[in-house]
Amino acid sequence: MKEYFPLFVSSKGKKALVIGGGKIAARRISTLIDFEFDITVVAPSITKEIRQFAGAGIITYIEREFTDEDLDGKFLVVAATDKREVNKYIGERAKELGAYVSVADVKEECNFYFPAVIVKDEVVIGVTSGGKSHKRVKDISNIIRKVLNHEN
Repeated sequence: MKEYFPLFVSSKGKKALVIGGGKIAARRISTLIDFEFDITVVAPSITKEIRQFAGAGIITYIEREFTDEDLDGKFLVVAATDKREVNKYIGERAKELGAYVSVADVKEECNFYFPAVIVKDEVVIGVTSGGKSHKRVKDISNIIRKVLNHEN
């Protein structure tokens, strides 16, 4: 039996919060952008890629440390800081508030797994191993992309 059910829900206009501004945060943001989330990023510093998203008005960037109020009204939260204790706290608080939360550094603290996402025309595919094998997910996702790109 599996604990996690793959559920596709409308994300258009839903409030997403990404705490952290590094490479993992940038990857998560890149995926969320494709699904019309209203994205806010809170971090004292961000990557060049995240800065470009903010400069283009695609996301809202708040340059500071996380505060509890940042979680208010959020549908989805990604805790991707470089501080273990901060990620853990964010995960606990976000769940208490009823948000879907992905804690980047500890899979057991997530209440959803951020999948590898494959989009081809109207088809959206999410692949996850429940946090058990990132390499296997990457390999399977690449196979699926190859198959979809060779379709006629």
